[in-house]
Amino acid sequence: MTLFAVNLLQFALIAVAGLGVALTVTQPRLRAVSGLLAMSAVWMVFNFLEETSGFRDVWLVTPAFRLAYPPLVYLVVRGVMIAGPALRWRNWPHALPFLAALALTPQIGLVEHAARISLFVYSAAALLLVRRFHQTTRDMRSDARTIQLNWMIAMIIVYIIDGVFDMVRMDALWLHPYWPWLGSPSAYVFQIAVSLVFVSILVVLAVRHARLFAGLEAGALAGRPGGPASRQGTDEAVGKAGDPTRDFQRVEAAVRDDALYTEPRLTRLEVATASGLSERAVTRAIKVATGRNFNDYINSLRIEDVCAMMRDDARSGARRRVIDLAFTAGFSSKSAFNTVFKRETGQTPSAFTGTIGGEVQGARSGPGPR
Repeated sequence: MTLFAVNLLQFALIAVAGLGVALTVTQPRLRAVSGLLAMSAVWMVFNFLEETSGFRDVWLVTPAFRLAYPPLVYLVVRGVMIAGPALRWRNWPHALPFLAALALTPQIGLVEHAARISLFVYSAAALLLVRRFHQTTRDMRSDARTIQLNWMIAMIIVYIIDGVFDMVRMDALWLHPYWPWLGSPSAYVFQIAVSLVFVSILVVLAVRHARLFAGLEAGALAGRPGGPASRQGTDEAVGKAGDPTRDFQRVEAAVRDDALYTEPRLTRLEVATASGLSERAVTRAIKVATGRNFNDYINSLRIEDVCAMMRDDARSGARRRVIDLAFTAGFSSKSAFNTVFKRETGQTPSAFTGTIGGEVQGARSGPGPR
């Protein structure tokens, strides 16, 4: 049996995926990642058997795996966002297309058409889920910018591009005369190499992810605040048609007077509990009074606090670092602070420092002689 470069890449992918399964299988929230990695390893095993031992003449099974990947990618995305196990028994319907394809592999054209539909439907659903996650966290958390899943969007886009490339390489035979490389062994080697990189990055992100973000409660992405504390101040208690202005005064009293905004991971639930309102009432009050979501409102208070401290330092001659002031005000990320500061003040922190320095210097100099 002769081994080629693509077979060595297949062995590497099987090894990396197997290592990833070992590192993630004990963590309920990463079960979808474990499933995806295990499926990748099994897929490569069948690929190897079909190419080296004539297994394709017995059972051409690898086309069916193109229907297993899309739902697993979607479940991985959902598992990153939601606390609790990422795979449950109620998720079994997602496996039906793959199981049906295993029995229909002689109808390879039908399986490939189904795989194309599955790729785009599940990828679109995953991207919409990420978009909803960003919207929800901005309404619920003050650290929304630090837990944005832009890296997940990039991973989904790479997955889509890889899937489209596979379709073009395998199915768009009419294109091969115009681009012969698509039908060459090197194109296949390239795709397996891309898959190996994708799986390797997924393993690294999965291992790191468990320490970065605890996840939202189930139902949060559907707009249903969870947890008993969120219902302590019910809409009946504050009046379903309560005055948003009065509600906002209660929010302001809780957030400003108790300096809640300095908590780096302040949530809407904590503000609701402190102000005696429901989470929905907090959102409505902030929206009506300021036109902002929860995240933008809290960050505006932090920037206000940072600017006040910067002015105090300019007057007293203190030389505290701006980033230390940002951390004191509740920011936990330098990049998030810089972005919000520029949005709120129209200047970078260094430019603003120069502006207030000039103002203080002018105030000390006083009016010149007439």
